[in-house]
This record gives sequence, C-alpha cells and structure tokens, in this order.
Amino acid sequence: MRPLGVRGIVDAETMGKVQRVDKEHWSAFMFGRERQLLIHVVNTATEGDPTSVMKAMDSFWANTFAMEGTDSWSIRGDTIDKVVCEKNPKRALEIGTYCGYTALRIATRLPADGLLVSIDVDPLFAAIATKIIEHAGLASKVKILIGTVETQVTRISECLKVQGDAPAGPVDFVLCDHSKELFVPDLKLLEKHGAVGAGTVVVGDSTVYPGEGKAETGKQNLLAYFATHPQYRVQQHIGTQQPMAGITVSEWVHLP
Repeated sequence: MRPLGVRGIVDAETMGKVQRVDKEHWSAFMFGRERQLLIHVVNTATEGDPTSVMKAMDSFWANTFAMEGTDSWSIRGDTIDKVVCEKNPKRALEIGTYCGYTALRIATRLPADGLLVSIDVDPLFAAIATKIIEHAGLASKVKILIGTVETQVTRISECLKVQGDAPAGPVDFVLCDHSKELFVPDLKLLEKHGAVGAGTVVVGDSTVYPGEGKAETGKQNLLAYFATHPQYRVQQHIGTQQPMAGITVSEWVHLP
C-alpha cells in the first residue's frame, strides 16, 4: 500500500520532527513515518523472523492511523494470502512496494526457489523496503527494483527469467498496488512484453486506504478492463463503499 501518485522523497517526510533512533541517537531532519517504521521494525522485530517483522509493521500502522482502515486491510491481506496459496506461484510480481509489507506476505508463501520482483517509483520507499525484507531474512526471495513498469519492463522480465537460457514467459502472479490510474496501462504493457499471459493471476487493489489520496476519475477501471477482455476470467471482486473501488482477482485463461 502506498499513497496515490508519485511522491518525491521530501514530500514523503515529516519535516523537523524529532525522533529517537536508539538510546543515544536522535534525528530532527526529514524524519517521516516511513523511516520511523523502519526503526520500529529493527528495534522491536526478531531478525530473520518474517512473522515478527509483519507484526511489528501491523502495530506501527495501527498506532499511526488509530486503527482506521484495519478491517479493509485485513480483508486485503486475507485475499492475497488465499490467492497465493491457491495459485502456488513460483514467479511473482508486485507493482507498488511501498515499505515491503505485502512483499513479505507473498514471499513467505513462495517455494524455496521462488522469486518475487517488486517495483516502486520512489527510491526512499524501495530502500526502506529492502532493509525491512533483509531484516526479515527474505532477501533471497525478493528483488526490489526502482522505477516504473514503463521504464523497467525489460528488467522485470530479466529478473524473473527461468533457470537456464529459456525465455521467461508469463509470471504466475501479479499484484497491482500502485497508482490506480496506471493499473490498466501497466497491465497492457506487461501483456505486450509477454510478462503477463496465459496462466497469470492478477490481483488489483483499488481500495483507498488511510494516508492515500483520492483515486483519479475518468481512467479505465481494472474490473471493467477484465470484463471486456475475454482472455481474463474474473474469479472474485470484493467491492467497497467507494465508487469503482475494491479488490479484483482475475486469471488469464487459454481461449479455445
């Protein structure tokens, strides 16, 4: 989960807030909630234990947003867990890393030789997520890229290449969790480059969570895109009170 749109590093920070790093060190410059999260994880979670890290992240965000959005976040997490367990992917892609929480949930359910590639446009968030994933002991299963699908589509395919010289082919699982207006354009680009195709399960979360901006209107909705393209079969859609929002699960199927 991340706020809607592209945020610059300075905009992502709370300027001038004094925060304890450890017993002897303090920081008072550009110390935003994402950095506070990282320090909280390092100071409270057991290193090498993904469950402990995710619990630390849960407690931090619950406190930050006074439990607002907890129910929606729980539904989202349960849905992703269920889809990943059913699909049992070996190669997965997440668009919108933010601080790495969902990457951890996916990576813990991958096989020993599985790989998740996660991409985020903000270098700060990508760096924080990298350290959190390392602290959880899952660095061997997660590769984080900085950029957009448009700029990194070739790199995405290279990272997810199967063993040997065989072409990568479609990934098993994709989570769209970035700017809502980019869901359909990025999915089309991945289709064009062969990263999404027959057998790929796509989960798109267009729910607006606490801390995010309002979704832009006038853009093609992911559910509508799936409904009008016969190669996709919608398996589940969990709607919300927000117009055109919710969690959509669809799979690219072999057409006759």
